[in-house]
Amino acid sequence: MSTQSENRFQAIISHAKEYGFVFQSSEIYDGLSAVYDYGPYGSELKRNIRDYWWKSMTQLHENIVGIDAAIFMHPTTWKASGHVDNFSDPMIDNKDSKKRYRVDHLIEAHAEKLPKEAGDALIAEME
Repeated sequence: MSTQSENRFQAIISHAKEYGFVFQSSEIYDGLSAVYDYGPYGSELKRNIRDYWWKSMTQLHENIVGIDAAIFMHPTTWKASGHVDNFSDPMIDNKDSKKRYRVDHLIEAHAEKLPKEAGDALIAEME
């Protein structure tokens, strides 16, 4: 992420905290890193986005219906859907910063810094 993008992101986060959209989860107990709860405005915004998405994806189409399925499913369901055999996001742990990174994101970020041909070749090799 570029410095300008990072600054903009931090400004948005700061604004969201200041105006009650979000606040750090368990904040009175020193909080949890990267975990936020929705405040009054955040709850409303989230509901409005969810309702708009639901309407545009289901109610505006005659041949689509909505369901609300369980998040936890029998392992056979994940196997049958192909998730077990075909889904993998290799991760890399940075022991100094204690952060985890998806390998494909790191490669894509590196490819952007290379000349176009070399970057495209790197991405093609990854796929």
